[in-house]
Amino acid sequence: MELDNPIWHSLLGPLNRFGESQGDTRWFPSTIAPFIAVPTVDTLPALDAAAARGWHDPAYFFGVIPQTLPTGWHFSSKSNVLQLLPPHDAPSDPQSAHDDGIRELGPGDRPAMLALTRVAFAVFFRERTAELGHYFGIFSEGHLMAMAGERMALPGWQEISGVCTHPRFTGKGSARRLMRALLARHRQRGVSTFLHVSEENHQARRLYDSMGYVLRASMPMCKVERATTPVIPTNRPEDSRA
Repeated sequence: MELDNPIWHSLLGPLNRFGESQGDTRWFPSTIAPFIAVPTVDTLPALDAAAARGWHDPAYFFGVIPQTLPTGWHFSSKSNVLQLLPPHDAPSDPQSAHDDGIRELGPGDRPAMLALTRVAFAVFFRERTAELGHYFGIFSEGHLMAMAGERMALPGWQEISGVCTHPRFTGKGSARRLMRALLARHRQRGVSTFLHVSEENHQARRLYDSMGYVLRASMPMCKVERATTPVIPTNRPEDSRA
């Protein structure tokens, strides 16, 4: 299923215009997202060719992890990410898409978005990540206190991502409101919703559990980067340590 390899299928499909490729390796520019993908585990990724074209490590394979890396590269960490879906019987609330306290974020909001994600969603949100979809925010006294938006997109599917709240404003239900607004918009567009959360992010998991999101799959994510010392070129992700 396409959801088993969401980076690859996003870059092959709806987000093709954002990506770059070399043979059977596809990636986002590092200013957009730190992800690189291959179609199958037995594909040798073209990491040197990608780096020569401006792609920067470290980056992450997600879902489908290559069994072998080129000489000079290694997996420096491995973690598990949970892929969640909203409940089938979740009530449809079109009014959530028009919450008066939520507004769509635009180019002028990028500095505030980056500042918020540095506090609450580091590493994966980059200078141009917001180009991948629509992002929405809640403000308090002119300051962006919470946001959520869209990242991966597959045919018929849209990811909710970048859900974050500034630590000074947690406990006000902002993330819940933003997610409901996005889910309502997805239903109006006729696309299904999915999201990802680190297995170790217990606070976010409690929120998603309380909203009825259900586990579809637990998926591996491996960080790849140039080795600082010589490595065996066939190192496998299960040999690395998180």
